[in-house]
Amino acid sequence: MENATANCSFPTVESEKTVVTLYAVFAAIAFLSHTTTIIIIVRTKAYKLFRHRLTLYLTIGGMLRTMAYVLQVLPVNIDLPDMHPVTLREGWESVCVLGAFMIHYSPYFQTFTVLWTCYFVLKETLSPTQGEFKLTREIVGVSLVILAPLLFTWEPFITNSYGLSGTRCWIVNKDCSSRYGLSFIYEMTINVVPNLLLTLVGLSLLLAAIVVLIKVINAKDLGLHYGNALREILPMGIYPTFYMLILFARMIALTTGKYTNDVGLSFMALTQLCSITLPLSLLLRPKVYRTLFPRKIEAK
Repeated sequence: MENATANCSFPTVESEKTVVTLYAVFAAIAFLSHTTTIIIIVRTKAYKLFRHRLTLYLTIGGMLRTMAYVLQVLPVNIDLPDMHPVTLREGWESVCVLGAFMIHYSPYFQTFTVLWTCYFVLKETLSPTQGEFKLTREIVGVSLVILAPLLFTWEPFITNSYGLSGTRCWIVNKDCSSRYGLSFIYEMTINVVPNLLLTLVGLSLLLAAIVVLIKVINAKDLGLHYGNALREILPMGIYPTFYMLILFARMIALTTGKYTNDVGLSFMALTQLCSITLPLSLLLRPKVYRTLFPRKIEAK
């Protein structure tokens, strides 16, 4: 979610054009990464195993967030003189509301999916199961990933608290001058505190998986089955690790009052660039790589 309290002042059209350009560039990079990931999963029929479907869910979350960033700039009118404050395009109010909802919903969708991945990596590190997962548990997991974010996004949506706030379509800051006004309360209760707690949980799961892995490696008795399983599972932790570190840094910036629009743009760029690790994590899994690039047996 974008920082509501940092967007109380309306920027100029000139600065908004820079924002639009940056969003377009990084959205294109993310779209290419997401598309590549889906192509690999479909081409190799990797969707038959749960661990690869989990990567697909991460990809869907990333695509939703990329779409949210695009929806943030579409309703903003930049066909004005450079020094003119940005305004909302006439007739684009519904897109503004949708963009505001998506920029808040999609990060939570991503974070819950990342937490699910962190749990799975830890579970498989402790006891490999070749990536199998009961269908009923997967249905419950998908349902939670879809519905849980609504706990933090429904209230401003149904009460029409979304609107043009600074350069982003976000909470209407009716009391921007107050540090402890409505926008601050919204930001702390439905953004900062929940995300900080979720980040700590995710980092704890990853740290636990690393500790288990170190102990296993020190035992020097992996076994062929366990060793092969780890080669398939460990690449799954690449995206969650980068994502959680970026989210943690963002939460620190928010809680320490160092979050500005420029800092927000930096985190947007890092989050979108993080998507590059999705197809990379698939290619690092031996079975997926061998299926995608089968070795030709030379005739003797």
